[in-house]
Amino acid sequence: MNAQLRLGAAPATARSVAVRNVPFSSRPAARPQRVVLSSAVAEQAAPKLELGWHKYETMLILKPTLNDEERDRELAKFEAYLNKEGCYDINSLVRGRHKLAYPIKKEEEGTFVLYTFTAKRQTARSVQLLLSNPEAGAEDTVLRHITTCKF
Repeated sequence: MNAQLRLGAAPATARSVAVRNVPFSSRPAARPQRVVLSSAVAEQAAPKLELGWHKYETMLILKPTLNDEERDRELAKFEAYLNKEGCYDINSLVRGRHKLAYPIKKEEEGTFVLYTFTAKRQTARSVQLLLSNPEAGAEDTVLRHITTCKF
């Protein structure tokens, strides 16, 4: 039986003995305790929205060759589309130029722009459709895009 414990093939009856012989660092970690938020903190973390409205984030990766005027013109078009669709709480954050993990459309870098807005589900679908099928002339500016629902 000692040979079985040393090799790690302990029989089912010697399980408690085998666990005691295992170093502490290889034991499974304790389960994290669940934290319960008070109702005031929970409301602050996730504000109530009207029925059918959700918070969305859209990340755009634009071509790095765009100058500031062209970039602002494209972002203004996108923001105007969001306003036309009835979105509110529209915020944009130009994250700047970063190296991509892999080339996209033969580009090694991209300008990252993050939009957050509140919209209905149908509007979020139309945003995805707009970015997937851009108008003539704009298809070269957006390298990648993704829209996610925050809550």
